[in-house]
Amino acid sequence: MVAPSASMPGAPAPGIPRLIPGVELQRLDGGLVRLRGEPFRRGAVHRMVARWLRLPERIEVELDELGTFVVTRCDGRDFEDLAGDLAGHLRLTRREARVALADFLRLLERRHLLRLVPP
Repeated sequence: MVAPSASMPGAPAPGIPRLIPGVELQRLDGGLVRLRGEPFRRGAVHRMVARWLRLPERIEVELDELGTFVVTRCDGRDFEDLAGDLAGHLRLTRREARVALADFLRLLERRHLLRLVPP
């Protein structure tokens, strides 16, 4: 999980954001992106309950322009590089960009679509 460090609020532990293997990045009309996680692995009882409750078979997230901007740059760049790109793109301070980026990456981590890997 992305954890803010004590020295800089909103700055995650060192790492490079990467999509989890098996997560599909689909380009939509208009240049936006959809992330599709792997299908959930469930036992027979869980599958029956999931169908009954109409739960999704996998996590799918359609990103807006900013989400697309960030995710398409998760190509080996570290957190600080991504924060710098975001700050320049949105005309934010570096600190504001770090906080916004950490929150966004944290959400993608909770949905098992992205993780931080050691540099």
